[in-house]
Amino acid sequence: MKEKEIKPYASWTSPITAEMVAAKGTRLGHVQVFDGKVYWLESRPHESGRGVVVLWDGQSSKDVTPRDVNVGSKVHEYGGGDFLVLQAGLVYSQADDQRVYILRDGESPVALTDEPEKKKGWRYADFTASPSEKFIYAVREDHHSVVVKNELVMIDVEKSVVTVIAEGFDFYSFPRVSPDGGRLCWTCWNHPQMPWDGTELWVADIAKDGSISAEHKACGGMDESIYQPAWSPDGVLHFVSDRSGWWNLYSFRDGVMNALMPTDNDCGIAQWNFGTSTYCFGCDDNIYLCYFEEGQQSLAHLNVDTGHVEPMTLPFREYPGQIHIDNNKLYVLAGAPVISLDLFEIDLSNGHYKTIREKHSLPVSHDFISLAKPIQFTSSNGYQAHGYFYEPAHPNYQADESEKPPLIVMSHSGPTSIATTTLNWAVQFWTSRGFAVVDVNYGGSVGYGRAYRNLLRHNWGVNDVNDCVYAARFLVEDELVDGKRLLIRGGSAGGFTTLCALTFTDDFAAGMTRYGVADLEALVSDGHKFEARYLDSLVGPYPESKSVYVERSPIHHTDDLSCPMLVLQGAEDKVVPPQQSQQLVKALSEKDIPHAYIEFEGEGHGFRQKDNIIRALEAELVFYRQVLSIQSEEVLPELELTASS
Repeated sequence: MKEKEIKPYASWTSPITAEMVAAKGTRLGHVQVFDGKVYWLESRPHESGRGVVVLWDGQSSKDVTPRDVNVGSKVHEYGGGDFLVLQAGLVYSQADDQRVYILRDGESPVALTDEPEKKKGWRYADFTASPSEKFIYAVREDHHSVVVKNELVMIDVEKSVVTVIAEGFDFYSFPRVSPDGGRLCWTCWNHPQMPWDGTELWVADIAKDGSISAEHKACGGMDESIYQPAWSPDGVLHFVSDRSGWWNLYSFRDGVMNALMPTDNDCGIAQWNFGTSTYCFGCDDNIYLCYFEEGQQSLAHLNVDTGHVEPMTLPFREYPGQIHIDNNKLYVLAGAPVISLDLFEIDLSNGHYKTIREKHSLPVSHDFISLAKPIQFTSSNGYQAHGYFYEPAHPNYQADESEKPPLIVMSHSGPTSIATTTLNWAVQFWTSRGFAVVDVNYGGSVGYGRAYRNLLRHNWGVNDVNDCVYAARFLVEDELVDGKRLLIRGGSAGGFTTLCALTFTDDFAAGMTRYGVADLEALVSDGHKFEARYLDSLVGPYPESKSVYVERSPIHHTDDLSCPMLVLQGAEDKVVPPQQSQQLVKALSEKDIPHAYIEFEGEGHGFRQKDNIIRALEAELVFYRQVLSIQSEEVLPELELTASS
């Protein structure tokens, strides 16, 4: 075995390049199984983030949508449920104009909805169809007036006529038609609730003309989150509810609710996107569902008749909301510590699995891969917080025994979301260069029950920040990392956590924020409808809690900033507008704090273009090495720090 070369941590060169991270950055979205074929949505960085529907027929895959089509819904800004496959063709939401089109085999797309008025118009998502395929039901978001309106609509496919069938609630999701076409279910909720706080489940009868009647609430409320209502093949309504404190699966027949898996495990996920699913129906009363255990997901088989739950022996530890079945095979989005998130086929007859996208192996040897190590630590308020620790890993280099590695603390976005152990090249990019990484599932993260999720209620900017700080201190105390070289990074809500940690604590040497929230009050006025009242639960109602907003906003405490910062921002971000980052950069300049600001044209909330992903990651690496005075043989673009000495 070749002896490793001694080189300082964070100076190592690595074959895991920014180009590799960007190439692996193809985002997989909505999935549907239809007529023995699998369809999915890809967002491709090398095509400027264009959304493409791809088909796999069991042997090979091909693009379904032509090159001038960009599939993607903007309902809630995050979209999801962007297309629906029918016998008649592919129904989809076009990203550019947000109209609904149908693409029939061998023909050009035909619009089913009206053309928008300039920048105003409608947006559509979460499609479902009647058995006859004459009617499509969907969520519609109306942007014609200052006050955005959400509603359920019916689209007559033959006449291209749209009719509102349910309105009055602030939000709708999961319209689903029963197998016999006689009933429609959906979830809905009002401000200031988020779907993981409290939703209602409604059911209605469907008439021959597609209209609905006898609408009534089945269950749910302000303190019960209902997720993924769905009809079993024999017409029984199922759904996930957290009425027990955990997102468990229930059936609902003749007014009687039955818990099918009453355990202290979450079987649902945060509903940031439309069209997600964590369970599906097999034959003979079989259900396949994903569940969390200690923050990681597994797949299980549930026999409804006996109540027996059998965990399936699979390597995956993340199932981010796409699980479907056809002909004794499961099709899932899944990932594992040594398997990147991908679309897999699982043969239920023997448990074998394979990717149905392009066949590929690890682009580097296993020696470059740092495996996640779950950690638990006591945070500031005494509760047990969670995270995943990654040690530096490289087959050719090691540091001197007296040296401890610099640590990058990652704060996930959401903030109602979760960090996973799936192989993430953006993490391996750092660890293969000699950085240690900790990915924190701070209080408020999903997968640990409602009580843990509620730890962030009125405590955003407090508990999440403390958990990130205490995770770093925990690793320092265990002598696993260098306490004088602590870094923190995050995007969106994670960017806010990062900014708060850099402002209100002295633990970190530097940090990077991507489209992070600097001013909570600005987020109230500039944000979009879906999250317009999110801060009511995270911080407090506004303006009643104005003083809290000011107290927790880093932009009002720039006098406390003292460490270097890299700020990355999308020029077309509607969730966290550029003004937030620009205001922060102005304050950094006024204080002569070393910093760099990069604003990416054509990018929104999340970078999707390949060149921009590369530039952002390389700039961050150069930034960390500059502020930590680390020399490396790696040739990278220069980054000029304003106010640097």
